[in-house]
Order: sequence, then C-alpha cells, then structure tokens
Amino acid sequence: MPDEVVRFFQALGTTILWSIVAIIIVAVVFEILEKRYRLIDEIFKENSVAAAILAGSFVLGIFYTVAQIVIH
Repeated sequence: MPDEVVRFFQALGTTILWSIVAIIIVAVVFEILEKRYRLIDEIFKENSVAAAILAGSFVLGIFYTVAQIVIH
C-alpha cells in the first residue's frame, strides 16, 4: 500500500477513536447533570431554555476540545 493510504487509515482510525471518547465523555457529563439537576426534566417539562443552552454548551465544548486534540 502506498504511504498516503496508510496515513489515511491511521488518521481515520484516530478520528473514530477520539469521536467515541468524546461521545462517552458527553454521555457521562449528561448523566451527572441529570442526576444532580434533573436536566432533562428541566428542559422538557419546565421548558427551560437556560437549561437547554447549558446542556448544549457542555456538548459543544467537549466536542470542540476533542476536535482540537485530534487536529494537533
């Protein structure tokens, strides 16, 4: 195999690995927020926009951080 193909598959594997790590981190953070603050109830039952923005900012922040790790 040419070097470009090998590097492509290495990069693809690294990206998939870090994506799985990011998804696990987001799931753990959501579980912690759910247990402590009942985040899902706040968002859907109480229609709290602030809670939804908080949850979204956590998700975006975690994924952004992991993307920066993958890029460098």
